[in-house]
Amino acid sequence: MRWGVASLALVSVLHTSIAVHAQAPARAPQKSSADAPSASKPDQPADAAASVRDRARTAYGAGQDAYAAGQFATAEVQFALADSLVPAVQAKFWRAMSLDQLGRAADAFEAFSRVLASPGKDQLGADKLLVAEQRHRALAATPAELTVTTTPTGAHINVSGVDLSSPTPLSLRLAPGRHVIRVSLDGYEPQQLEINATPGAKLTPTFALIRPAARPSPGPGSSLSAPPAIPALAPSTPTERSRVPGYVTLGIAGASAVVGTIFGIRALGDKEDYDASATTSKADDVERNALIADMAFGVALTLGITGIVLLIADDPLPEQASLPRAEERANLRVLPYATTHGAGATAALTF
Repeated sequence: MRWGVASLALVSVLHTSIAVHAQAPARAPQKSSADAPSASKPDQPADAAASVRDRARTAYGAGQDAYAAGQFATAEVQFALADSLVPAVQAKFWRAMSLDQLGRAADAFEAFSRVLASPGKDQLGADKLLVAEQRHRALAATPAELTVTTTPTGAHINVSGVDLSSPTPLSLRLAPGRHVIRVSLDGYEPQQLEINATPGAKLTPTFALIRPAARPSPGPGSSLSAPPAIPALAPSTPTERSRVPGYVTLGIAGASAVVGTIFGIRALGDKEDYDASATTSKADDVERNALIADMAFGVALTLGITGIVLLIADDPLPEQASLPRAEERANLRVLPYATTHGAGATAALTF
């Protein structure tokens, strides 16, 4: 009887011990210092790690639902959250696709670059990997948008050796790569800036133009010496003007007219082909040839007028009038002035 009671007690203790061990949570395997989310807690419990994974799955699922519904801004946020919780190439890919759908070319280019640089990119599968490579190449050719402003406005702009006809402020599209922007304006010191135009970037450089340093004024007590007498200049002899620039200009104008005629005829022929069988490529041919013809005729007209002016203009250089002698100047007052549009001086002579 005593043995039976003792056996029953031992079995009860064993059952209690097993139940306690079954309810105790298991700990996650230790991670290296590089994988630990916090230095203060190197041994993160398994339930905390599972919570992070659950949050990542929830965010990823919300991103998929938003992407399918066409809510790409929400999808991008959810995929970014999922990737930040548990880095995965799938979340990176769909975040890049969401940015691409939003038209954010610069951000999408960087996102696809991260996808292709990911060690686990092969997990995407051949189809998605091909899409990522194609979109990355297409976005790499997306021009950047450049908007240049200056203070004051109206400055001349040169981009990578190309002079632009429009003054500041101006906007243009730049091919990806490095460019040098040079800004110049009469009465101000020129400036330049080197920029790196990434695909689809929006660049807005601003230049604050400054005037050259003024010459130091004489200190108090210093006397100004009288200006030296200017000798009278002898009348200059008119020189005969060369006709060569006029002939060269007219020659270029004639060549431009020929080019315009050729491309105009081609544009008319392409238009007939397009009317007979309308395709996108034929429409592009018509538009391209017509544009070249218009440009060529514009150049021909401009240079033709310039060449005619150079040929018929025959204005000899005016004779230099002799300056009055110093003793004939009774009273000369010079008044400098400066405005926002320029500077100069006015003079008043009384005798």
